[in-house]
Amino acid sequence: MDKYPQSAGHLQLIPKTHYHWIYELPDMGEIFSLAQKITHAIIPVLGADHIALGTFGNEVPHAHIWIVPYYSKQYQIQEGRRSESRINQRQKLYKLIFLRLAKEVFV
Repeated sequence: MDKYPQSAGHLQLIPKTHYHWIYELPDMGEIFSLAQKITHAIIPVLGADHIALGTFGNEVPHAHIWIVPYYSKQYQIQEGRRSESRINQRQKLYKLIFLRLAKEVFV
């Protein structure tokens, strides 16, 4: 779960091996394949309209993909933007998302 979520259920997918940029990964397709599986698994859990993927990387010097759910009245994504109400939702959503991913993605 993202520390400063852009929306309810905002996740970061981070490879265990350190790479500064996403395009430095030996097989960039693998991480995007996993992001696709995660996306399909969490949309029904969160009731999101769709999911946006981002590879910004300006604030964190480590390759990662943002997985950001969009809802019908969503604002634009802004890297580093903090919302206290979104942060408070994080723990509740973590449990729901974790259970779904454990069943469908990480089996």
